[in-house]
Amino acid sequence: MSQTAFNSIAKPVRNGAAARQPQAPGRHIHIGMHAGLFLLLVTDIAAACLGPQLGSRFLLSAPTMARGLPSQLVYAALTVITLAGSGLYEPGPVRAPLDHATSIMRALVAAETLSLLRIAVLRPSPTAPPLGTSFGWAIAAFTLTATLLFAGRIAVARIWQRHGIGVAQGAAALVTTAPCDRAVCDQLDRLADHRLGYIFCLGLATSSGLRAIADVATLEGLIRSDQIGDLIVVIRRGDSVQTRGRLDALLARLADQPVRIRLAFDAAAEIGAGDLAAGLGLRLVTALDRPIRPLAASAKRGMDIIGAALLSVLLSPLLAAIAISLCLSGPVLFRQRRIGLDGVPFTVFKFRTMHPQDATGRNIPVVQARAGDRRITRLGRVLRRLSLDELPQLVNVLRGDMSLVGPRPHAPHTSGGDFTFEQAIAFYGVRHRVKPGLTGLAQVRGLRGPAERRDLVTARVAADLDYIERWSVWLDIAILLRTVPAVLIGRNAV
Repeated sequence: MSQTAFNSIAKPVRNGAAARQPQAPGRHIHIGMHAGLFLLLVTDIAAACLGPQLGSRFLLSAPTMARGLPSQLVYAALTVITLAGSGLYEPGPVRAPLDHATSIMRALVAAETLSLLRIAVLRPSPTAPPLGTSFGWAIAAFTLTATLLFAGRIAVARIWQRHGIGVAQGAAALVTTAPCDRAVCDQLDRLADHRLGYIFCLGLATSSGLRAIADVATLEGLIRSDQIGDLIVVIRRGDSVQTRGRLDALLARLADQPVRIRLAFDAAAEIGAGDLAAGLGLRLVTALDRPIRPLAASAKRGMDIIGAALLSVLLSPLLAAIAISLCLSGPVLFRQRRIGLDGVPFTVFKFRTMHPQDATGRNIPVVQARAGDRRITRLGRVLRRLSLDELPQLVNVLRGDMSLVGPRPHAPHTSGGDFTFEQAIAFYGVRHRVKPGLTGLAQVRGLRGPAERRDLVTARVAADLDYIERWSVWLDIAILLRTVPAVLIGRNAV
């Protein structure tokens, strides 16, 4: 990817009319997430209290157990509980109640059923109206409650949309190279579960009701702070080669970021039956995602802690013997900055395998070791041959910087000859979407040692991506079991 393409996406974007322009002080009252939820809660409770009361006053008499403020509050509590249990206080359903009408109705039916069961159990027969009248009142009360609740939620949704409530944490950002009108943005918002809150436009943007992101550095900052969790990249049939290059450069730069990247395209336009402005067949396709879900990541982390702790105890005599041997001729450990999860650097630990400095006392530049490298000590050759120099990275695993299994961590801008690894593979950063590992699929396949040709780098990254694509606990176990014979064979070890 050319440097020009990277520079072009880093330039500030003209906001145009795409951003919500801040209003003058005194003319705009900011409403936060907590205030928005409180407003919604008050609206739902009011609807649940007023619905039965209006039904009793204007239609049919309410049963004894449904009369009075305490009974009304019990029904309101049941309504709120069923709505909350159905996830209807999440930002998506709140911002688009009509899109979640079925879920809201199911929750209201559940609340009404629980209320009727309560009335049936506690119903004092001498003072209660006939059972048929009670059911008639229940139907009228339910209809009025549902009508009031939907009306209130539609009003609250407009307030949320006007003040941008519910799009702060983990929101979706629209990435586009040309104007997107409001109709297209609204449809993409629905496809993104109403989480679209930002727009990053590489060209002049028209009014879209979204908050504009000025440059790629700001976009990265919002991703790092978890303000943006999704990127929706609009792909147009008529995009020029230069435009596609700018998008490729942007995606390559964000490949190691903790964000899901989805491509939006118009299926009708792709077959010549429409255009993006019409938006007749907009579709979203996931290009890059977090490969390990939170629950699976917790299981992997637990396996890392248990495995690293056991190995540290079992190998402690060997670790102590190596440390004593190394301390006689210089430092025991070698420390170096490596790239970890989401592209965040960390310090990796290894047993020192090279002479600390040359005869003149000057530090030797750190470059990739090669066969016959004179910097490597006698003990260092043995350690490298058996991969024992990597054992201190058990500390990195316990600290959470690394995992037992994953792509091997590389130093930033590692040179493979006349190129860096990042230059050899455009989407090299994808391998940083999981934690680096003490061992990995590339290592058990014998892809070790210096990579002085681009095809060798490509083979390693391909193995890393294969691991990311096929990850499972069983794959981790299989790689750990294959690591021992791979180390003993020592293929390509330097």
